[in-house]
Amino acid sequence: MNLIYKKHKNLIVSFVKNIQFRIFGLGISFLIVLLVNRFFGVGTFGEYSLVMTISQLCTLFVTFGIPNTLIKIIGNGNYNYPTAKKILIKGLKITLLFALIPMVFFYFGGHFLSHSIFKNENLYKYFLVIALSIPILVAHEIFVYFFIATKNFFKFNLFMFVIPNVLLIGFLILFHFLGKGQYFTFLAFSLAIFFTVFFEIITVFEWKPKENVEVQSTKMLLKMATPLFFNGFLLYLLNGTSIIILGLMVDEKQLGIYNIAFKVANLGLLIIVSVSTITTPKIAQLFGENNFIDLKKTIQNATKLISILTIPLVLIVLIFNRTILSFFSPEAINGANVLIVLIIGVLVNAMAGNGDQILNMTDNQSILRNITLICFISNIAISIGLTLFYGILGAAFASLFTNLLLNFLCVFYIKKKLGFYTLF
Repeated sequence: MNLIYKKHKNLIVSFVKNIQFRIFGLGISFLIVLLVNRFFGVGTFGEYSLVMTISQLCTLFVTFGIPNTLIKIIGNGNYNYPTAKKILIKGLKITLLFALIPMVFFYFGGHFLSHSIFKNENLYKYFLVIALSIPILVAHEIFVYFFIATKNFFKFNLFMFVIPNVLLIGFLILFHFLGKGQYFTFLAFSLAIFFTVFFEIITVFEWKPKENVEVQSTKMLLKMATPLFFNGFLLYLLNGTSIIILGLMVDEKQLGIYNIAFKVANLGLLIIVSVSTITTPKIAQLFGENNFIDLKKTIQNATKLISILTIPLVLIVLIFNRTILSFFSPEAINGANVLIVLIIGVLVNAMAGNGDQILNMTDNQSILRNITLICFISNIAISIGLTLFYGILGAAFASLFTNLLLNFLCVFYIKKKLGFYTLF
Protein backbone atom coordinates (compact mmCIF):
# COMPACT_ATOMS: atom_id res chain seq x y z
CA MET A 1 0.00 0.00 0.00
CA ASN A 2 2.94 2.35 0.73
CA LEU A 3 4.26 1.76 -2.78
CA ILE A 4 0.87 2.56 -4.28
CA TYR A 5 0.63 5.69 -2.16
CA LYS A 6 4.08 7.01 -3.16
CA LYS A 7 3.57 6.29 -6.85
CA HIS A 8 0.04 7.55 -7.15
CA LYS A 9 -0.15 10.23 -4.47
CA ASN A 10 -2.25 12.66 -6.52
CA LEU A 11 -4.92 10.07 -7.27
CA ILE A 12 -5.14 9.03 -3.62
CA VAL A 13 -5.26 12.62 -2.31
CA SER A 14 -8.04 13.51 -4.77
CA PHE A 15 -9.84 10.30 -3.88
CA VAL A 16 -9.70 11.02 -0.14
CA LYS A 17 -11.12 14.51 -0.63
CA ASN A 18 -13.83 13.19 -2.92
CA ILE A 19 -14.87 10.24 -0.79
CA GLN A 20 -15.44 12.42 2.28
CA PHE A 21 -18.36 14.00 0.47
CA ARG A 22 -19.47 10.60 -0.84
CA ILE A 23 -19.57 9.15 2.66
CA PHE A 24 -21.54 12.15 3.87
CA GLY A 25 -23.96 11.79 0.95
CA LEU A 26 -24.25 8.06 1.49
CA GLY A 27 -25.00 8.52 5.18
CA ILE A 28 -27.69 11.07 4.40
CA SER A 29 -29.15 8.89 1.63
CA PHE A 30 -29.53 6.04 4.14
CA LEU A 31 -31.16 8.49 6.53
CA ILE A 32 -33.57 9.47 3.75
CA VAL A 33 -34.44 5.80 3.13
CA LEU A 34 -35.00 5.40 6.87
CA LEU A 35 -37.17 8.53 7.11
CA VAL A 36 -39.36 7.58 4.15
CA ASN A 37 -39.86 4.07 5.56
CA ARG A 38 -40.54 5.23 9.11
CA PHE A 39 -42.60 8.34 8.28
CA PHE A 40 -44.55 7.11 5.26
CA GLY A 41 -44.24 3.28 5.24
CA VAL A 42 -42.53 0.61 3.14
CA GLY A 43 -45.32 0.75 0.53
CA THR A 44 -44.80 4.46 -0.04
CA PHE A 45 -41.04 3.89 -0.25
CA GLY A 46 -41.72 1.33 -2.98
CA GLU A 47 -43.76 3.89 -4.93
CA TYR A 48 -41.15 6.59 -4.30
CA SER A 49 -38.35 4.31 -5.56
CA LEU A 50 -40.28 3.35 -8.69
CA VAL A 51 -41.09 6.96 -9.57
CA MET A 52 -37.52 8.03 -8.78
CA THR A 53 -36.24 5.41 -11.23
CA ILE A 54 -38.68 6.56 -13.92
CA SER A 55 -37.74 10.23 -13.41
CA GLN A 56 -34.03 9.41 -13.65
CA LEU A 57 -34.63 7.47 -16.86
CA CYS A 58 -36.46 10.48 -18.28
CA THR A 59 -33.65 12.79 -17.21
CA LEU A 60 -31.13 10.58 -19.01
CA PHE A 61 -33.35 10.56 -22.09
CA VAL A 62 -33.76 14.33 -22.13
CA THR A 63 -30.10 15.17 -21.44
CA PHE A 64 -29.31 13.16 -24.59
CA GLY A 65 -25.72 12.34 -23.65
CA ILE A 66 -24.82 16.01 -23.21
CA PRO A 67 -23.37 15.53 -19.66
CA ASN A 68 -20.72 13.01 -20.78
CA THR A 69 -20.17 15.05 -23.94
CA LEU A 70 -19.22 18.03 -21.76
CA ILE A 71 -16.58 15.89 -20.04
CA LYS A 72 -15.29 14.57 -23.35
CA ILE A 73 -15.17 17.89 -25.25
CA ILE A 74 -13.78 19.97 -22.39
CA GLY A 75 -11.32 17.22 -21.40
CA ASN A 76 -10.08 16.48 -24.94
CA GLY A 77 -9.78 20.17 -25.80
CA ASN A 78 -8.45 21.24 -22.39
CA TYR A 79 -10.66 24.36 -22.63
CA ASN A 80 -10.51 27.32 -20.29
CA TYR A 81 -13.47 28.16 -18.05
CA PRO A 82 -15.18 30.82 -20.26
CA THR A 83 -15.10 28.47 -23.26
CA ALA A 84 -16.36 25.56 -21.17
CA LYS A 85 -19.20 27.74 -19.92
CA LYS A 86 -20.26 28.56 -23.48
CA ILE A 87 -20.54 24.83 -24.17
CA LEU A 88 -22.56 24.47 -20.96
CA ILE A 89 -25.06 27.12 -22.10
CA LYS A 90 -25.45 25.40 -25.45
CA GLY A 91 -26.04 22.08 -23.71
CA LEU A 92 -28.66 23.60 -21.42
CA LYS A 93 -30.57 25.08 -24.35
CA ILE A 94 -30.68 21.73 -26.16
CA THR A 95 -31.74 19.66 -23.16
CA LEU A 96 -34.35 22.07 -21.83
CA LEU A 97 -35.96 22.07 -25.27
CA PHE A 98 -36.09 18.26 -25.21
CA ALA A 99 -37.61 18.42 -21.71
CA LEU A 100 -40.92 19.51 -23.23
CA ILE A 101 -41.50 15.96 -24.54
CA PRO A 102 -41.68 14.09 -21.19
CA MET A 103 -43.45 17.05 -19.57
CA VAL A 104 -46.35 16.70 -22.00
CA PHE A 105 -46.20 12.89 -21.85
CA PHE A 106 -46.49 12.62 -18.07
CA TYR A 107 -48.98 15.47 -17.70
CA PHE A 108 -51.46 14.01 -20.16
CA GLY A 109 -50.50 10.34 -19.83
CA GLY A 110 -50.16 10.07 -16.07
CA HIS A 111 -53.67 8.69 -15.59
CA PHE A 112 -53.14 5.98 -18.21
CA LEU A 113 -49.74 5.00 -16.77
CA SER A 114 -50.97 4.76 -13.19
CA HIS A 115 -54.30 3.01 -13.85
CA SER A 116 -53.60 0.86 -16.92
CA ILE A 117 -49.85 0.13 -16.88
CA PHE A 118 -48.85 0.00 -13.20
CA LYS A 119 -52.40 -0.53 -11.89
CA ASN A 120 -51.76 1.77 -8.94
CA GLU A 121 -53.88 4.91 -8.87
CA ASN A 122 -51.62 6.42 -6.19
CA LEU A 123 -48.96 6.93 -8.86
CA TYR A 124 -51.05 9.48 -10.80
CA LYS A 125 -50.04 12.46 -8.65
CA TYR A 126 -46.43 11.27 -8.67
CA PHE A 127 -46.48 11.48 -12.47
CA LEU A 128 -47.89 15.02 -12.35
CA VAL A 129 -44.99 16.03 -10.12
CA ILE A 130 -42.56 14.43 -12.59
CA ALA A 131 -44.11 16.46 -15.42
CA LEU A 132 -43.41 19.70 -13.57
CA SER A 133 -39.98 18.63 -12.29
CA ILE A 134 -38.29 17.40 -15.49
CA PRO A 135 -36.69 20.78 -16.44
CA ILE A 136 -35.04 21.26 -13.03
CA LEU A 137 -33.87 17.62 -12.90
CA VAL A 138 -32.32 18.05 -16.35
CA ALA A 139 -30.63 21.34 -15.45
CA HIS A 140 -29.20 19.81 -12.27
CA GLU A 141 -27.75 16.87 -14.23
CA ILE A 142 -26.06 19.22 -16.70
CA PHE A 143 -24.61 21.46 -13.98
CA VAL A 144 -23.05 18.68 -11.89
CA TYR A 145 -21.41 17.11 -14.95
CA PHE A 146 -20.10 20.55 -15.91
CA PHE A 147 -18.33 20.70 -12.55
CA ILE A 148 -16.75 17.30 -13.29
CA ALA A 149 -15.73 18.42 -16.78
CA THR A 150 -14.00 21.52 -15.39
CA LYS A 151 -12.44 19.38 -12.60
CA ASN A 152 -14.15 21.44 -9.90
CA PHE A 153 -14.77 18.42 -7.69
CA PHE A 154 -15.58 20.46 -4.59
CA LYS A 155 -18.56 22.11 -6.27
CA PHE A 156 -19.59 18.79 -7.83
CA ASN A 157 -19.65 17.10 -4.43
CA LEU A 158 -21.34 20.04 -2.74
CA PHE A 159 -24.21 20.22 -5.24
CA MET A 160 -24.48 16.48 -5.76
CA PHE A 161 -24.33 15.10 -2.23
CA VAL A 162 -24.70 17.85 0.34
CA ILE A 163 -27.17 20.57 -0.62
CA PRO A 164 -29.93 18.47 -2.27
CA ASN A 165 -29.86 15.77 0.42
CA VAL A 166 -29.97 18.23 3.31
CA LEU A 167 -32.87 20.07 1.66
CA LEU A 168 -34.68 16.78 0.96
CA ILE A 169 -34.48 15.76 4.62
CA GLY A 170 -35.87 19.14 5.61
CA PHE A 171 -38.83 18.87 3.24
CA LEU A 172 -39.54 15.25 4.25
CA ILE A 173 -39.69 16.24 7.93
CA LEU A 174 -41.87 19.25 7.08
CA PHE A 175 -44.38 17.20 5.07
CA HIS A 176 -44.46 14.51 7.76
CA PHE A 177 -45.43 17.00 10.46
CA LEU A 178 -47.98 18.56 8.11
CA GLY A 179 -49.62 15.14 7.81
CA LYS A 180 -48.83 14.72 4.12
CA GLY A 181 -47.91 11.41 2.52
CA GLN A 182 -47.31 9.37 -0.62
CA TYR A 183 -46.55 11.70 -3.56
CA PHE A 184 -45.30 14.42 -1.20
CA THR A 185 -42.14 12.30 -0.78
CA PHE A 186 -41.27 12.88 -4.43
CA LEU A 187 -42.44 16.49 -4.24
CA ALA A 188 -39.91 16.95 -1.42
CA PHE A 189 -37.17 15.62 -3.72
CA SER A 190 -38.24 17.92 -6.57
CA LEU A 191 -38.25 20.99 -4.32
CA ALA A 192 -34.79 20.08 -3.04
CA ILE A 193 -33.45 19.91 -6.59
CA PHE A 194 -35.20 23.18 -7.52
CA PHE A 195 -33.37 25.14 -4.81
CA THR A 196 -30.12 23.32 -5.61
CA VAL A 197 -30.36 24.41 -9.25
CA PHE A 198 -30.99 27.97 -8.09
CA PHE A 199 -27.71 27.91 -6.15
CA GLU A 200 -25.92 26.26 -9.09
CA ILE A 201 -27.00 29.07 -11.42
CA ILE A 202 -25.68 31.69 -8.98
CA THR A 203 -22.40 29.79 -8.68
CA VAL A 204 -21.74 29.27 -12.40
CA PHE A 205 -22.92 32.48 -14.03
CA GLU A 206 -21.80 36.04 -13.44
CA TRP A 207 -24.21 38.92 -13.82
CA LYS A 208 -22.01 40.47 -16.52
CA PRO A 209 -21.45 38.24 -19.56
CA LYS A 210 -17.91 37.54 -20.77
CA GLU A 211 -16.66 38.21 -24.27
CA ASN A 212 -17.87 35.97 -27.10
CA VAL A 213 -15.98 32.71 -27.46
CA GLU A 214 -16.19 30.32 -30.41
CA VAL A 215 -17.24 26.79 -29.44
CA GLN A 216 -18.65 23.70 -31.16
CA SER A 217 -21.82 24.21 -33.16
CA THR A 218 -25.10 22.80 -31.88
CA LYS A 219 -25.04 20.25 -34.71
CA MET A 220 -21.56 19.04 -33.75
CA LEU A 221 -22.51 18.90 -30.07
CA LEU A 222 -25.54 16.74 -30.86
CA LYS A 223 -23.48 14.53 -33.15
CA MET A 224 -21.00 13.82 -30.38
CA ALA A 225 -23.72 13.47 -27.75
CA THR A 226 -25.91 10.97 -29.62
CA PRO A 227 -23.82 7.80 -29.08
CA LEU A 228 -23.06 8.83 -25.50
CA PHE A 229 -26.78 9.33 -24.94
CA PHE A 230 -27.66 5.83 -26.09
CA ASN A 231 -24.88 4.36 -23.98
CA GLY A 232 -25.84 6.24 -20.83
CA PHE A 233 -29.54 5.60 -21.32
CA LEU A 234 -29.07 1.87 -21.90
CA LEU A 235 -26.64 1.58 -18.97
CA TYR A 236 -29.17 3.15 -16.65
CA LEU A 237 -31.88 0.91 -18.06
CA LEU A 238 -29.73 -2.08 -17.12
CA ASN A 239 -30.02 -1.01 -13.48
CA GLY A 240 -33.54 0.37 -13.71
CA THR A 241 -35.12 -2.49 -15.67
CA SER A 242 -35.37 -4.74 -12.61
CA ILE A 243 -37.11 -2.02 -10.60
CA ILE A 244 -39.59 -1.22 -13.37
CA ILE A 245 -40.35 -4.91 -14.02
CA LEU A 246 -40.82 -5.46 -10.28
CA GLY A 247 -43.15 -2.46 -10.24
CA LEU A 248 -45.27 -4.27 -12.84
CA MET A 249 -45.08 -7.77 -11.31
CA VAL A 250 -44.94 -7.46 -7.50
CA ASP A 251 -46.69 -5.36 -4.85
CA GLU A 252 -45.27 -2.12 -3.49
CA LYS A 253 -44.00 -3.76 -0.27
CA GLN A 254 -41.88 -6.29 -2.16
CA LEU A 255 -40.64 -3.46 -4.36
CA GLY A 256 -39.75 -1.46 -1.26
CA ILE A 257 -37.81 -4.41 0.23
CA TYR A 258 -35.87 -4.85 -3.02
CA ASN A 259 -35.03 -1.16 -3.15
CA ILE A 260 -33.74 -1.12 0.42
CA ALA A 261 -31.40 -4.01 -0.48
CA PHE A 262 -30.49 -2.18 -3.69
CA LYS A 263 -29.59 0.97 -1.74
CA VAL A 264 -27.42 -0.96 0.70
CA ALA A 265 -25.67 -2.82 -2.13
CA ASN A 266 -24.90 0.53 -3.73
CA LEU A 267 -22.71 1.17 -0.70
CA GLY A 268 -20.13 -0.81 -2.65
CA LEU A 269 -20.40 1.67 -5.52
CA LEU A 270 -19.15 4.41 -3.20
CA ILE A 271 -15.51 3.70 -4.01
CA ILE A 272 -16.12 3.01 -7.71
CA VAL A 273 -17.97 6.25 -8.38
CA SER A 274 -15.62 8.34 -6.22
CA VAL A 275 -12.55 7.25 -8.19
CA SER A 276 -14.41 7.39 -11.52
CA THR A 277 -15.39 11.02 -10.93
CA ILE A 278 -11.71 11.93 -10.69
CA THR A 279 -10.33 9.71 -13.46
CA THR A 280 -12.99 10.16 -16.19
CA PRO A 281 -11.96 13.73 -17.21
CA LYS A 282 -8.30 12.67 -16.86
CA ILE A 283 -8.87 9.73 -19.23
CA ALA A 284 -10.50 12.07 -21.77
CA GLN A 285 -7.56 14.49 -21.49
CA LEU A 286 -4.85 11.81 -21.84
CA PHE A 287 -6.60 10.21 -24.80
CA GLY A 288 -6.94 13.62 -26.46
CA GLU A 289 -3.18 14.11 -25.99
CA ASN A 290 -2.43 10.59 -27.36
CA ASN A 291 -0.61 9.85 -24.10
CA PHE A 292 -1.35 6.12 -24.02
CA ILE A 293 1.37 5.24 -21.49
CA ASP A 294 -0.11 7.46 -18.79
CA LEU A 295 -3.61 6.47 -19.91
CA LYS A 296 -2.84 2.82 -19.18
CA LYS A 297 -1.26 3.67 -15.82
CA THR A 298 -4.19 5.87 -14.79
CA ILE A 299 -6.80 3.24 -15.64
CA GLN A 300 -4.97 0.30 -14.05
CA ASN A 301 -4.04 2.25 -10.92
CA ALA A 302 -7.66 3.35 -10.53
CA THR A 303 -8.86 -0.26 -10.79
CA LYS A 304 -6.33 -1.38 -8.16
CA LEU A 305 -7.37 1.38 -5.78
CA ILE A 306 -11.08 0.65 -6.30
CA SER A 307 -10.63 -3.08 -5.71
CA ILE A 308 -8.46 -2.74 -2.59
CA LEU A 309 -10.96 -0.41 -0.94
CA THR A 310 -14.16 -2.12 -2.14
CA ILE A 311 -13.39 -5.68 -1.01
CA PRO A 312 -13.59 -4.88 2.76
CA LEU A 313 -16.92 -3.08 2.27
CA VAL A 314 -18.34 -6.03 0.36
CA LEU A 315 -17.20 -8.45 3.09
CA ILE A 316 -18.89 -6.35 5.78
CA VAL A 317 -22.17 -6.37 3.86
CA LEU A 318 -21.93 -10.12 3.22
CA ILE A 319 -21.34 -10.90 6.90
CA PHE A 320 -23.74 -8.41 8.50
CA ASN A 321 -26.45 -8.20 5.80
CA ARG A 322 -29.40 -9.00 8.09
CA THR A 323 -28.21 -6.65 10.81
CA ILE A 324 -27.78 -3.80 8.32
CA LEU A 325 -31.22 -4.33 6.79
CA SER A 326 -32.90 -4.46 10.22
CA PHE A 327 -32.08 -0.78 10.74
CA PHE A 328 -34.56 0.20 8.03
CA SER A 329 -37.59 -1.90 8.97
CA PRO A 330 -38.45 -5.44 10.16
CA GLU A 331 -39.72 -6.30 6.66
CA ALA A 332 -36.42 -5.27 5.09
CA ILE A 333 -34.70 -8.36 6.57
CA ASN A 334 -36.61 -10.41 3.98
CA GLY A 335 -34.28 -8.89 1.39
CA ALA A 336 -31.10 -10.45 2.89
CA ASN A 337 -30.55 -12.91 0.02
CA VAL A 338 -31.29 -10.17 -2.51
CA LEU A 339 -28.61 -8.01 -0.89
CA ILE A 340 -26.04 -10.82 -1.05
CA VAL A 341 -26.61 -11.31 -4.78
CA LEU A 342 -26.51 -7.58 -5.54
CA ILE A 343 -23.33 -6.93 -3.55
CA ILE A 344 -21.53 -9.70 -5.45
CA GLY A 345 -22.41 -7.79 -8.63
CA VAL A 346 -20.84 -4.67 -7.15
CA LEU A 347 -17.64 -6.62 -6.43
CA VAL A 348 -17.53 -7.69 -10.09
CA ASN A 349 -17.84 -4.04 -11.14
CA ALA A 350 -14.99 -3.02 -8.85
CA MET A 351 -12.52 -5.66 -9.98
CA ALA A 352 -13.27 -5.25 -13.70
CA GLY A 353 -12.68 -1.48 -13.73
CA ASN A 354 -14.88 1.33 -15.00
CA GLY A 355 -15.15 -0.11 -18.51
CA ASP A 356 -18.12 1.88 -19.74
CA GLN A 357 -16.54 5.29 -19.13
CA ILE A 358 -13.19 4.12 -20.50
CA LEU A 359 -14.84 3.13 -23.80
CA ASN A 360 -16.86 6.35 -23.87
CA MET A 361 -13.86 8.61 -23.33
CA THR A 362 -11.58 6.83 -25.86
CA ASP A 363 -13.79 7.13 -28.96
CA ASN A 364 -15.13 3.58 -28.57
CA GLN A 365 -18.67 4.64 -27.74
CA SER A 366 -20.13 2.68 -30.67
CA ILE A 367 -18.70 -0.53 -29.21
CA LEU A 368 -20.17 0.33 -25.81
CA ARG A 369 -23.53 1.00 -27.48
CA ASN A 370 -23.56 -2.50 -28.95
CA ILE A 371 -22.51 -4.05 -25.64
CA THR A 372 -25.18 -2.24 -23.65
CA LEU A 373 -27.85 -3.09 -26.23
CA ILE A 374 -27.02 -6.80 -26.00
CA CYS A 375 -27.00 -6.66 -22.19
CA PHE A 376 -30.24 -4.67 -22.07
CA ILE A 377 -32.17 -7.13 -24.24
CA SER A 378 -30.75 -10.05 -22.24
CA ASN A 379 -31.63 -8.33 -18.97
CA ILE A 380 -35.27 -7.82 -19.94
CA ALA A 381 -35.76 -11.46 -20.93
CA ILE A 382 -33.96 -12.86 -17.88
CA SER A 383 -35.59 -10.40 -15.44
CA ILE A 384 -39.11 -11.25 -16.57
CA GLY A 385 -38.46 -15.00 -16.45
CA LEU A 386 -36.69 -15.08 -13.08
CA THR A 387 -39.01 -12.53 -11.45
CA LEU A 388 -42.02 -14.58 -12.52
CA PHE A 389 -40.70 -17.66 -10.69
CA TYR A 390 -38.51 -16.24 -7.90
CA GLY A 391 -39.82 -12.70 -7.29
CA ILE A 392 -37.37 -10.09 -6.06
CA LEU A 393 -34.57 -12.67 -5.66
CA GLY A 394 -34.96 -13.57 -9.33
CA ALA A 395 -34.62 -9.89 -10.26
CA ALA A 396 -31.39 -9.74 -8.25
CA PHE A 397 -29.94 -12.77 -10.07
CA ALA A 398 -30.90 -11.21 -13.42
CA SER A 399 -29.00 -8.07 -12.40
CA LEU A 400 -25.94 -10.16 -11.42
CA PHE A 401 -25.92 -12.02 -14.74
CA THR A 402 -26.13 -8.76 -16.69
CA ASN A 403 -23.29 -7.32 -14.61
CA LEU A 404 -21.07 -10.28 -15.44
CA LEU A 405 -21.87 -10.07 -19.15
CA LEU A 406 -21.37 -6.29 -19.34
CA ASN A 407 -18.04 -6.30 -17.54
CA PHE A 408 -16.69 -9.27 -19.49
CA LEU A 409 -17.47 -7.61 -22.82
CA CYS A 410 -16.05 -4.23 -21.72
CA VAL A 411 -12.79 -5.79 -20.51
CA PHE A 412 -12.50 -7.82 -23.72
CA TYR A 413 -12.94 -4.82 -26.04
CA ILE A 414 -10.72 -2.50 -24.00
CA LYS A 415 -7.94 -5.07 -24.35
CA LYS A 416 -8.67 -5.35 -28.08
CA LYS A 417 -8.78 -1.59 -28.77
CA LEU A 418 -6.36 -0.11 -26.22
CA GLY A 419 -4.04 -3.08 -25.75
CA PHE A 420 -4.28 -3.62 -21.98
CA TYR A 421 -6.54 -5.15 -19.34
CA THR A 422 -8.37 -3.12 -16.72
CA LEU A 423 -8.73 -6.08 -14.35
CA PHE A 424 -7.38 -5.92 -10.81
